[in-house]
Amino acid sequence: MIRAVLFDLDGTLLYTLPDMAAALNAALASRGFPARTLSEVRGFVGNGVRKLVERACPPGTDEAAREAVYREYERRYAAHWRDSTAPYPGIPELLGALRRRGIAAATVTNKAHGDAAAMMEHFFGPLIAHTEGKKDGRPTKPGPESAFAALAALGVSPGEALYVGDSGVDAQTGENAGMDTVLVSWGYWDEERLQSCRARGIIHTPAELLDYL
Repeated sequence: MIRAVLFDLDGTLLYTLPDMAAALNAALASRGFPARTLSEVRGFVGNGVRKLVERACPPGTDEAAREAVYREYERRYAAHWRDSTAPYPGIPELLGALRRRGIAAATVTNKAHGDAAAMMEHFFGPLIAHTEGKKDGRPTKPGPESAFAALAALGVSPGEALYVGDSGVDAQTGENAGMDTVLVSWGYWDEERLQSCRARGIIHTPAELLDYL
């Protein structure tokens, strides 16, 4: 019996790419580095902001410069994540359906915890019962630690939960945490890449998730 669904954030619940790209390009420009296209940024996301910055900086960028870009990105993104970000069509309705069934919904993401918690409150309010973002000293996904923290907060075992995401990082996170994973086709990985991942299935609309409960 499924008692909880743990969701990735970027590319799963929210379309965040334009705001992420804008913050990244502003941070790159602050060091005189060239901008990245939206398509490039889409390919860089999934393993947290530090990896995003590392991939976006020119080859050979030293650690101090990468750290400066990272700090500027964090500052810019925290101030501008409301500019263009929005839920994917059907996500609020899905979260409402889960709540009516008595199934808790939580978010487990590599996004900074403060940003993630603020976004969940802003867009979904009580429909998201708990949020676990990146915290200092804790491994990021695909490590299972953040998923375990969310499960503990909800009082649910891995076998009673589904993990839902849009990438191979999410598929590995679910596997590492002992949860079944469902992948979504509307996010930042295309379906051909998703088909190589270990998951119970790939869904094309949020409402299809209800078939896995």
